[in-house]
Amino acid sequence: MTPRDIYIELADPAGKKRPVINQHRVWDAKRFIAAQRAQYDGPDTADEDRRNVSVVSHEDYLKCRSH
Repeated sequence: MTPRDIYIELADPAGKKRPVINQHRVWDAKRFIAAQRAQYDGPDTADEDRRNVSVVSHEDYLKCRSH
């Protein structure tokens, strides 16, 4: 496997906090995304810590960083 960069947006489903986009270097994108979803929307996640996890583009990441 070859590492690659992916960009993950974490959005508050309640809309109380601004969405955040982070860059990650990963070996296995599918496993990483599944782990992020389990962490932020799993059965043990507190309601105030819940986030919608989605993959976004490099351009979206740059737009988020320019604000």
